Amino acid sequence: MKKLLIGLIIIAALAVYLFKTQPNTAAVEQNNVAAPNVTEPNLVNKKQPAEGTPLRIVIDLKKDIRLCRDQSQQQHIKINNLNQSLVSFFVIELKKGTLVPTLLKYANLSEIYKRQYIALLRDAIVAEQKQQLNITSSLNELANWQGIEAIKGFTNDKVKEMIQQLGDNKHSPPGLSMSVPLDENVQKETLYALLNNTDTFTTYSKTFIKLEGSEVISPATLFVLNANKFTPKEFEQAISSNQFTVNEVATAIKNNIPNEYILALIKQVPALNAMPLYEEKSVLYNVADIAVSQFNLPLVKALQQLGVTPTNQPGLFTGLDVAIVNLPKSGNLTLAPLDAKHTQMLNYLTEQGYKAHSGNANDDPNNKGVFFVSDFIYQQGAYINAQKNPEQYAYFNSIGKIDNTTMPQVSDPDNSDVARFLVNLKQQKKDLDNNRQNCELLQQQLSDTEQLHSTMQAYNTVLEVKKEHGNNFEYVLQEQDPVLVNYWWSMLSNQLSNDRSHSDFSEYLSKENYQKAYEYSLSTPLTQTETDTLFTLLLLEPRDFITIWESRIEPKPPSDLARLSRFPLEHWQKLKQAGFDFSITDMFGRDVYIQAIFASNDIVQFLIDNKIPTVPSKLGVDILDLALEQSYTKGELTPMIPLALQLVEKFEPNHLARVARLKMFYPAIYQQLIQLNPALKPAQGTELNHYMFDNH
Repeated sequence: MKKLLIGLIIIAALAVYLFKTQPNTAAVEQNNVAAPNVTEPNLVNKKQPAEGTPLRIVIDLKKDIRLCRDQSQQQHIKINNLNQSLVSFFVIELKKGTLVPTLLKYANLSEIYKRQYIALLRDAIVAEQKQQLNITSSLNELANWQGIEAIKGFTNDKVKEMIQQLGDNKHSPPGLSMSVPLDENVQKETLYALLNNTDTFTTYSKTFIKLEGSEVISPATLFVLNANKFTPKEFEQAISSNQFTVNEVATAIKNNIPNEYILALIKQVPALNAMPLYEEKSVLYNVADIAVSQFNLPLVKALQQLGVTPTNQPGLFTGLDVAIVNLPKSGNLTLAPLDAKHTQMLNYLTEQGYKAHSGNANDDPNNKGVFFVSDFIYQQGAYINAQKNPEQYAYFNSIGKIDNTTMPQVSDPDNSDVARFLVNLKQQKKDLDNNRQNCELLQQQLSDTEQLHSTMQAYNTVLEVKKEHGNNFEYVLQEQDPVLVNYWWSMLSNQLSNDRSHSDFSEYLSKENYQKAYEYSLSTPLTQTETDTLFTLLLLEPRDFITIWESRIEPKPPSDLARLSRFPLEHWQKLKQAGFDFSITDMFGRDVYIQAIFASNDIVQFLIDNKIPTVPSKLGVDILDLALEQSYTKGELTPMIPLALQLVEKFEPNHLARVARLKMFYPAIYQQLIQLNPALKPAQGTELNHYMFDNH
């Protein structure tokens, strides 16, 4: 068990380290948000502050912001509902016979991002098509199908048992998805039994059970997927009394079932020109489009003889678009080498007069390449660079192009139902957006009242000071506010490289070969990753790892000490008994007091009793900074203050700035504070601190 735990810890340590090397997106996104640890003050059983006082203004603003946040959550639901209302409207229009290109023309009136507008329209096309099919979301159908044994491990009784176990969740258990394969050893008798499901032969089951190789499950689908169990003649004879849909044809094409089977299947499909439900997020109008996507040219030609040809709708998509987006790519939309089946399909479609939608139909001005893309098709397009692939460029440059940017658009509302609906939708979203902006204004008012800057502003200040002051910038940051130094260290942590190469030391630890790990640490300097991994294990099991930790030939400090804040006093005492040195600092010189203050008063007292040193004058926040901030965020004088005053004798401007904050917002707490030490009284006009510590 311990081996498993150690292995998980090592993996977790690497994952955390990898995370820390990524850009701090949270810092970038928090534009107008006050420091996260600024919480509601503790006003239980206390007299409410008078009207107009700074604290009362803050309390009222926070109350309004809470209401705004609740409304924002509802707003998200409202926006989703509006989007779904658009899907429903599209379905109605499609049923009336409105063409998809017509609906696309009105996209600008909605002011919805074009790709989202198209995605909602695709949802509507699929929804409208589903209404024409027999689709069930219940497992009860599967329980009654003859031939259900074609799915590996399934029987009618097992499905019934599953339904009973699922109870009320039998339709769609939250978070549950099950991918099931076909039974490779299925008997022909079972397959013939599938044909006997007369009433439900093309009833499609859409549940959490997903069949490998198909978007849907039906007796017809299961039979077609097992076509190779029959000779072509046997297959044709077997299906002669059954009718199929284009969905089975699409499934057969997708799974590379030989064309002789597909051609026999096509004869049993009454509506061959219908749209198949091929993929959940992609809309291809007919089986010819799907044959193109699989580069099955013989089938495309055979379907053409039957009157089914690839789609050719400028402004929507064409068969050539379908072919290009399905070409093999090596990355960054760059085409991989093409084989004969690809070029034969492209040549055939070009000869048939098909063109492809392009982001630069007239070639780009620098003659660097051509870019093919159809916004309507879900998959990505292709980019052919003239310098890197001159032969491919010459080939694709000759293809006829349809410029996406010249597609007709309705810019002014007309009297159509589409225009009226979209204009109304835009106004409803505008009203919701105004509410969001009002919430942002309240947040800015709160920041202005508290005179606190956002995380984003903190990072910007750090970068500006670094650029302006060069080598001494950390001391300039310290003078402004030591919190900024911690923000700088946080940025450095995110930039640290991580050695992910094979590590003998980590392997020794994971296999509990502590003797080998000990010998390794005596002779080989540990990497930062190995150091952090060992430190994590040391904190969890000090007696097992203290010797290895102390024997390191080059004792690097750990990246940070944050994990210590998670342990109770008993665990700190356990570390002491094992011989752990609490005078340790991390790679930036931060000591254990920073984490102790986030753990408990007792732990800080424990460190003081054991005479663990701290250097308040060092860079970054100290324990008094944090104790004063805690008093502000909690709205009461924290018991940490007397402990901090034992450790900090010289008061710095950053301390007095935080005292000035208490004086402005909590005069009573301020009076308690200066009674403990009158030297904490700030001078008249002392500026408040603008940044709060967030364990950076």
